[in-house]
Amino acid sequence: MATQPANLTPMRTVTELRAVIDGFAARHAATRVAGGADSGPLLGAFAEMQEAARVGDYDRVAKADRRLHVTIVQLADVQGLAKVWETVAARLDAFRRETIQLCWPDLNVLFEGHRAMVDAICAGDENAAEDAAKTHLDAVWYRLAEQADDGSLPDDPLARTRTYLAFHLQEPIRLEFLARYVAKTSTGHLSRLFRQEHGVSFTRYLRELRMHKAVELLLRSRQPIGRIAASVGYEDGSRFAQHFRKRFGLSPRAYRSRFGH
Repeated sequence: MATQPANLTPMRTVTELRAVIDGFAARHAATRVAGGADSGPLLGAFAEMQEAARVGDYDRVAKADRRLHVTIVQLADVQGLAKVWETVAARLDAFRRETIQLCWPDLNVLFEGHRAMVDAICAGDENAAEDAAKTHLDAVWYRLAEQADDGSLPDDPLARTRTYLAFHLQEPIRLEFLARYVAKTSTGHLSRLFRQEHGVSFTRYLRELRMHKAVELLLRSRQPIGRIAASVGYEDGSRFAQHFRKRFGLSPRAYRSRFGH
C-alpha cells in the first residue's frame, strides 16, 4: 500500500526551479525542431511512457518520465543545461518515486499530462512548449500537495477551488466534485461563495476562465484551434466556437487573425 508522502515544503522551491528549467528547455527544443531538428527521439520516449502507463508499471513509468524530460533537454542543445537539469532533478527523483503511486492511481493521467508539451515541441511552437512545460510541473506540484494535504495550499474553500481549477481546465469539472473533494464543503455553500465573491454562478466563472485561457493560447501559440478547445475542457469544438463567439464577438480563428502577431 502506498504511504503518505513526506512533508512537501522543502521540495516546493526545487519544483518551482525545475519548472523554470523545463520551460526553458522545452522552448529551445521547439525552436530547434522548427529549424529542422529530429523530434523522433522525443516521440519515442513519449511512446515508451504511454506503454508503461498502459500496463500500470509504476517503476517503468518513473524511468520513462525521466527519459522523456532528459530527451527534451538534449533536444534543446543548450550548453550547460543538461548539468543544471540533472542537479535539480536529482533532488526530486527519490521523492517522486515515493509519491507517484499515491498521487497517480491512474497512470494514464500522468502520461496525458505530458501530451501538450510534446505536441508543442514537435510543432515547433516555442511559446506553447514553454507554457505547457511549466503548467505540467505546476500541476504535478498541486497534485502532490493535494494528496499530502500540504500547508502550501490555501485553507479557504473558494481559494482552494480556484487553485484547483487553474490546473485542471482541460478536464470535465463538476461543482459537486469540487465541493466534496477540493473545497471540503457543501455544493450549495460553494455555489454561494462564487456568487458572493465574483458576482456570477460557478458555471459562468468556469466558462470565463476557459475563454480567457483560450485567448491566451490563441495569441501566444500556434496550436490548432481544436487542440486549444481540448486544452480548455471542450470535447466539442463547435460548442467551444459557439461559446467563444458569444463571449468575444468573433470566431476563434477570426480573433487570432485580428489580434495575433
